[in-house]
Amino acid sequence: MKVLIVSDSHGLEQELKDVFELHRDADLAFHCGDSQLHGGAECLYPYRVVKGNCDYGNDFPDELVEETDFGKIFCIHGHRQDVKYDLNTLRYKALERGADVVLFGHTHVAGAAVQDGVLFINPGSIRMPRHRPDKTHALLEVKDGRFTVHFFDTTGEEINALYLDGDWPLTK
Repeated sequence: MKVLIVSDSHGLEQELKDVFELHRDADLAFHCGDSQLHGGAECLYPYRVVKGNCDYGNDFPDELVEETDFGKIFCIHGHRQDVKYDLNTLRYKALERGADVVLFGHTHVAGAAVQDGVLFINPGSIRMPRHRPDKTHALLEVKDGRFTVHFFDTTGEEINALYLDGDWPLTK
């Protein structure tokens, strides 16, 4: 199973379409907030979207939980969990939700890590990245008892320095 993850696009529309086209074979697609678009925006149609701190109105939920063949995905923006400082509050919320995978944004910093048997993925930002020049998104693949998290720039070029893989399921 493949899961496309984007975040913090801050008004970009064509780029969201382009990123989705690069990974048309993804089974699921998530936007972790701060799209700054309304819920009817055509470019958001393939994505499950949560509300970020720069999204106004009630177009999107604050969080999503999606059951998959490999486990439970929890998607949230992360601003209310202070993810710019550490993952502790988000980790507790993930454990409360029974999440196997947590998708979040807000920091604009791409990365993935495993903590307490939970896989955390921040795809970075396709508009305003921080700590690196690449405008990034992520792709999670779970297959044959393994997981991989790949990061790409908006042209589809893989960023090997951010790659993460391991055995699935994770041990808690």
